[in-house]
Amino acid sequence: MIKNFLDSDEEPEPDSPSAPGGSPGSPPETKDDDLVTDPETGEKEPFILAKSSTPESVAETARRSGLAYSAAIAFFASVVFMLVIGWGADLLFGTSPWGMVAGIVLGSVIGFIQFFRINSRIFGPEKKMENGRMLLTRDDDQK
Repeated sequence: MIKNFLDSDEEPEPDSPSAPGGSPGSPPETKDDDLVTDPETGEKEPFILAKSSTPESVAETARRSGLAYSAAIAFFASVVFMLVIGWGADLLFGTSPWGMVAGIVLGSVIGFIQFFRINSRIFGPEKKMENGRMLLTRDDDQK
C-alpha cells in the first residue's frame, strides 16, 4: 500500500464533508466507535483521542517546510555575516577578539528575531499581501 502511494503522482483526494471533522469550525461528528460509556453517569461520551481533524494539504505542508528551512538559513546566515563583520572590525581596529564576540552576539540577536518572525508565519494562517504587489502573479501569466 505504501509503495503504491509513493509511486503514484496523484494527490490524495480530500475527505468528504461528512467525514469526521467536517468543515472547520463545526463540531466533530461522532460515530458509535468513537463513543465510550462514562462509568459514573452511564452516559455515552466522545472518546478523547478520537480522530476529529482533517489532514493538511500537500501545498500547506510544502509551505510550512519551506518556511522552516528559510528560518534555519536566516539564523545561520545572520550569525556568520555578523561574525565576518566583527572579524573585519578586529583587523581594522586591532581589538581582537572583541569584534568577533560582538558580531556573534549581535548576529544571534538578529537571527533569533528573524527566526521567531518566520516561525510565526509557519504556525499562523497564510495571509494575503495587503500592501504592495508580488513580482509574479497569476494575472501576469494570462497577459
